[in-house]
Amino acid sequence: MKKSNSHLLFVVNADYFFVSHRLSMALACIEQGFRVSLITKNTGQRSYIESLGIDFYDLQLDRGSKSPLQNLKELWLLRKLYHQINPDLIHHVGIKLILLGSIARLGLGNSIVLNAVAGLGSALSQNKESILKRIFFLMGFMFRKSYQHFLFQNEQNAQFFQQLLHLKSLQINFIKGTGIDTNYFVYTSESVQTPLKVCLIARMLKDKGVWDFIKAAELLRSKWEGKVTFELIGPIDNANPSALTQQELEANVDNFYIMWKGAQSPILPFLQTAHIIVLPSYHEGFPRILLEASAVGRAIVASDCDGCKALIEHQKNGLIVPIGHIEALAQQIDYLIEKPKVRYLLGYNARQVVVDNYTEQHLNQAFIALYHRLLCGK
Repeated sequence: MKKSNSHLLFVVNADYFFVSHRLSMALACIEQGFRVSLITKNTGQRSYIESLGIDFYDLQLDRGSKSPLQNLKELWLLRKLYHQINPDLIHHVGIKLILLGSIARLGLGNSIVLNAVAGLGSALSQNKESILKRIFFLMGFMFRKSYQHFLFQNEQNAQFFQQLLHLKSLQINFIKGTGIDTNYFVYTSESVQTPLKVCLIARMLKDKGVWDFIKAAELLRSKWEGKVTFELIGPIDNANPSALTQQELEANVDNFYIMWKGAQSPILPFLQTAHIIVLPSYHEGFPRILLEASAVGRAIVASDCDGCKALIEHQKNGLIVPIGHIEALAQQIDYLIEKPKVRYLLGYNARQVVVDNYTEQHLNQAFIALYHRLLCGK
């Protein structure tokens, strides 16, 4: 692949997200001759990121803020940094930064913009109107400019934005997720230890299906208590409108049959000791946790939301249940608890899907090819 001397700027919410989701991609770009910069919130990863040759610009973003003054402040700071950095290509990640970053870019230089939609989130995914949806609609003229491009992880999210913003087909690009290091997330045989573990690994959000997971566990309590544990693993996210509180979680777990283990890092040991991974989400872009679980060889039960269906083929590399259907969720979990051979086959197939399609090498090359294509049309 031809070397590049272009300047690539990532704009993401927090440094730890960049490390977990974008760092491998950024390093691959550096190997191809790109200069790489990052605007994000420093939560302690700055020195590490800078040591890898990435220019770091700290922006204390408040992801959950609804304050117009705070958003205007962030917009002004972004615009100031864009003028200072003057990159060739700006890669926005996340709904808020797509909006604020695109406004900040107006009238500045010749930077190409790539807006990466990792999922619609609560405000955009609901059928009813929201303030955010109206703002995007009103700013449609900005997103239709020739330097604006969008990156989606599934067809349904692309259709939503194409209809909302009247995007041209040439502005729409697809790459499913970010690559998995299959030498780190190695295939691991199921633990023979008991009790058997059924895990949901995600932020503690209603939209992630946390309540559905708990209710499904309760439906199975009389049959499996003492033999199986249902484990919630992930942080509270107060910035999200569908966040559960610590009090709500603690009131609905017993720390014996149903547990909440909070935020955990690294996540690999929890995948290795799990027997079944469950993600009954109401909406997803292309869930990385399912890629990681697949790479380890775990059987998966996921909802039929767009992002989960983009990865999981029912009865091939996982099981799919209707969104919000608690009885169906409980039935499929029960089925896998009773069928270790099925868990093995689903997990084996899941690993192969990742190895064949979603390694870091595969997807890093796809991103670099996309960057080259966009820059060549600059």
